[in-house]
Amino acid sequence: MAAEEQSCDLSKHTIQIKSEFLLDVEENSLSQEDTKKKTEDRDTKRDQRKKRRGRNKKRPRDAKIDLSKKACLSFMRGELCPFGEKCRYSHDLKELMAARLPDLIEVPANKETGLRCPKFRLYGICEFGLTCRVGSEHISPSTGENLRREVDCLSPPVTNLLKKDVQLQLRRKKYPFVCKRHFEVEEQEKTDKLSLQVKETNLEPFPRKERKLIDFRGKVYVAPLTTVGNLPFRRIMKKFGADITCGEMAVGTCLLEGKGSEWALLKRHPCEDVFGVQIAVGFPDQATRVSELLEAECNVNWVDINMGCPLDLVCEKGAGAKLMMREAKLRESLVGISKTLSCPFTIKMRTGWDEAKPFAHKLIPKIQRWQVDGLNAIMIHGRSRLQRYTKLADWNYIALCANSQSQDLPKVPVIGNGDILNYSDYEAKVAREGLESTAMIARGALIKPWLPTEIKERRNWDISSTCRLDILKDFVQFGLEHWGSDQQGVNSTRRFLLEWLSFLYRYVPLGLIENIATHPQEMNKRPPPNMFGRDDLETLMMSSNAKDWIKISEILLGKAPDDFAFEPKHKANSFAKQANVKV
Repeated sequence: MAAEEQSCDLSKHTIQIKSEFLLDVEENSLSQEDTKKKTEDRDTKRDQRKKRRGRNKKRPRDAKIDLSKKACLSFMRGELCPFGEKCRYSHDLKELMAARLPDLIEVPANKETGLRCPKFRLYGICEFGLTCRVGSEHISPSTGENLRREVDCLSPPVTNLLKKDVQLQLRRKKYPFVCKRHFEVEEQEKTDKLSLQVKETNLEPFPRKERKLIDFRGKVYVAPLTTVGNLPFRRIMKKFGADITCGEMAVGTCLLEGKGSEWALLKRHPCEDVFGVQIAVGFPDQATRVSELLEAECNVNWVDINMGCPLDLVCEKGAGAKLMMREAKLRESLVGISKTLSCPFTIKMRTGWDEAKPFAHKLIPKIQRWQVDGLNAIMIHGRSRLQRYTKLADWNYIALCANSQSQDLPKVPVIGNGDILNYSDYEAKVAREGLESTAMIARGALIKPWLPTEIKERRNWDISSTCRLDILKDFVQFGLEHWGSDQQGVNSTRRFLLEWLSFLYRYVPLGLIENIATHPQEMNKRPPPNMFGRDDLETLMMSSNAKDWIKISEILLGKAPDDFAFEPKHKANSFAKQANVKV
């Protein structure tokens, strides 16, 4: 009886696959690797400590490349190097020619031009010159000279780049901010002027700015996704019909410190016609100063305030989901943002801190009463902070939050988020009373990047493995354009591709499902371990083994370095934890 109950219980969480795609023996057909060692590693004390401390510590990293062996980009462009003899990079063509690695012939060529180097194709010159891993198209074999070509129409550049002078000002704390830091205010201003300002804030409405609000209704909105929601991925989503995109979460303190890696998260591609950035801030002065930077240095349609990030590192600084519990700081932050930005802003939150005690339905009416000018919408992820990504998102509670607002004041539009994997999910969830006629798609877009097309055309798409491989080819081209076509850029493209593959493998082709009408794939349903695809490539793409993901990357980017290792960054990206796999 117990065995029957267990079997019945498991069936609720397993996708029903047609018998012809199941092996008779209960074994993992998707990978022939021995999983015993992975299970042992998963149960070790060291692994348990890592789980408590976070997954991103001591993750495999690429070996740093000696700067003296990298080509000077100014020199490669044929420009005069501003550092002259003090330049840390190489200017020696003979040395660079001798050390040049062979071209990666696996990198897909552009269908229109037949060129594989994205920079050479788009701009007529590749700044990486001899270090470009697809550089035979623009390198003279006899002299090593970096060649140019005429381009009829230059592609519009990526925007929101961090200027060097701005970065120096931020690092030296010389940027001319209007808003002072909390400890820079004199004691007399704290006791006298600040209290007066608070009273005036409570009594008088703020002057309203002319803002162009974002109309989210009926649009497909791709949520900000840390790590995997990068610019090349968003370009893929735009190709499949996404209307609105948002950059990855950028930490406010890192932006204020001028960290290039954090500012890279704000970059905007020309195809992103409706684009926002998301920031994680924990204090009013921090929120206001970051807003000043965005207003002066970036071109965005709106700014999203993150109040949903569950990471300890973010919450310990008062940002992310922790900001939901600090109403005074939240209100002051929204006021500072409203006064600073000329574009609208939104809030993305969770249901609360604990699943047993949700409080978003109490916080939203308070935000409505504040009547902060420029607040465009509130997005709610239907899980608590402690839930992270476990269990199903509670869309009934999301609707309850939307309907908790007062009828006597203008309502703030509420948009839901969570567990949308097909167009029927989308339509059923947005049909709830009180919600906007749109929803954010997140992990569903990572698993099925063609999801916007399905939503707009109201159909389930049984996409082939070759079409899915073409999507990955586009990602590789976009990645080399974004991160660079030198060895470092190739390594970055490979790692971000693997991060995405750790979500993509969860897609089960429609042709394998027993009855798609009654048993569709759902976010919490696992595929059986003994299934296989309609062809070898489809089977490989369904593998949960990180070694198979590396094999897919090698189809597109050539053989991985001998010491290459990969471990997925996100705990919620797969059904079972992957081992630290070395090639």
